[in-house]
Amino acid sequence: MKTITYLLIPSIFFILACSLTTPPTAKDAGAQAVKKIYLTTPTNNPTPSLHTISETCTVSAHSLHLRSCGGLHCTVIAWLSEGEVLAVYKADQDWLQVTTPAGQTGWVHSKYCGGS
Repeated sequence: MKTITYLLIPSIFFILACSLTTPPTAKDAGAQAVKKIYLTTPTNNPTPSLHTISETCTVSAHSLHLRSCGGLHCTVIAWLSEGEVLAVYKADQDWLQVTTPAGQTGWVHSKYCGGS
């Protein structure tokens, strides 16, 4: 009786393991098929605008770092003085891509450069 039990239990586990890892057959595919339907939502504004960016900003800090990219980890490429007016081209979260009056392009934190 012990021999039958020792053979029967591993056989049952083997059969269960094989049935769980067997890929689905063609008849099972119909039950798994999902039809996706996408609905559009009407909008009053057909052309979306993500952000309204001011064309210029004025440096409001006593000294402001002009950086090579938008982040504190980026290299400082110049120091800007309070009152300098910068041309704004792009906004990325809290950072603005700007050009100085001397033609140097870089990034400044928007907190220290207000719209004008």
